[in-house]
Amino acid sequence: MSNKLKYFFYAGISVIAAIFIISASYKYIVYINDYIKSFVIRTFNLYGSFDENVSIISSNYKIYRKTFSNVPDEIFHFANMLFYKGNKDIGFNELSSSLIELTDYYKLNSFKNNLSSKNRSNKNIVNSGELILIEKSLPPFTIDIKKSRAKTIRFTKGLYFSGDRAGSDSFLSKLPELKAAGINAIVFDIKDVTGIVHFKSRVKEVIDYNLSQKGSIDNLPKLIRVCRENGMYTIARMAVFHDQALWASDPSLRIKSKSTGKEWNPKSHELWCDPSNRKVQDYNIALAVEIAEAGVDEIQFDYIRFPTLGDRHDADFAYSDGKMERFEVITHFLQKAHERIAKAGAFLSIDIFGVVAWGKDVDINSTGQQIQLLAEHCDVISPMLYPSHFNDNFDGFRNPGDHPYYFILEGCKKVKSLAGDKAIIRPWLQAFALRTSNFNSAYINEQVRASNDSGAYGYLFWNASNRYTVVFNSSIK
Repeated sequence: MSNKLKYFFYAGISVIAAIFIISASYKYIVYINDYIKSFVIRTFNLYGSFDENVSIISSNYKIYRKTFSNVPDEIFHFANMLFYKGNKDIGFNELSSSLIELTDYYKLNSFKNNLSSKNRSNKNIVNSGELILIEKSLPPFTIDIKKSRAKTIRFTKGLYFSGDRAGSDSFLSKLPELKAAGINAIVFDIKDVTGIVHFKSRVKEVIDYNLSQKGSIDNLPKLIRVCRENGMYTIARMAVFHDQALWASDPSLRIKSKSTGKEWNPKSHELWCDPSNRKVQDYNIALAVEIAEAGVDEIQFDYIRFPTLGDRHDADFAYSDGKMERFEVITHFLQKAHERIAKAGAFLSIDIFGVVAWGKDVDINSTGQQIQLLAEHCDVISPMLYPSHFNDNFDGFRNPGDHPYYFILEGCKKVKSLAGDKAIIRPWLQAFALRTSNFNSAYINEQVRASNDSGAYGYLFWNASNRYTVVFNSSIK
């Protein structure tokens, strides 16, 4: 071979090798580029200065993990098939519950029925040493939902869903429709005011009191994974101190009455655990950290306050960390929670009463929510600025429910003024007809316009029944 041919040969090989290396490294270049932008946005508080999608690591960048690298010895994967062979008898209920996260099943009953139909069993018992075939197992490599979550907070156009709805058979199939409608974030209940924990938690109190028995989300990793595949920012909502199940399970965690020494306000439909009790605080933090470690983008605390109904003067609080003002209790708790949740890799947002934005002492003293202090220990503040929830004649408006633009705009501006640049402001908007004379798509548009005009960074829609037809008919895109 002549020198000239050798030159062209080696040059061609070098070009091919260079193309291969660049192609193989492209996803890492995309990642580094977006990561640098994300760092700049967070460090210098430049939310809104870039295109709203730039703060999220590119959807083309996928971080994968070996699906079966840490499974117990009883489970083994071979040729795209998953098998179980245990050394003790086990029921199908227990087996399906322990294995569902390794499959593409979303509902436990469907998985259990498949296991029992495809494998022989004696009274739904798998005998020791019996080989069990598990259908619809995950592939050997799956997206790592912890490492692929958002690096900065997204400009959210989000909807709230109850745990029951998010855990239903049809929910995941609706996500492409939501995406097409302009929705890019999902808020779903992990623990609502009933105290029901909607996923299989390993937190001690959940196990001891069986608080997840009626939970609806059987396969949390699949929920997060499919949301992420559909471009959805995931927000796990927790009702913190308003917790009926924990109240019923452990009387020592209840607010006490000064006059009777028993539980305070027992006839109320709102059953509150003591916000100043360290055990109550630690339980909620442990649950939040667990769900953060599961891979959600954000934890959202609701009912992070003291109760406002009932005889406040008769309430006797534990004050486990010493006597404090109410706002000091809530701030101290939030500081501890934020540190732990951030370490687990998720963001933390909080819901606050809309009226608190007006900064009246009576509202701050009753709830314990002082925006200036709370903003230092969370990433996002979501004021619940539903116009219908303001009293008649508030700020001179006879029926506040008919003035969505004013209350969203003024509320967001007031919260932003109090929070400074310490936290992002992202309001809850009204997606229900309560105390409005004309609830329609124009009503939704007015709220969105007010939120955008105020400088808020995104918004969330609330409808307790998860009915959002009016939102979809609006121009949120």
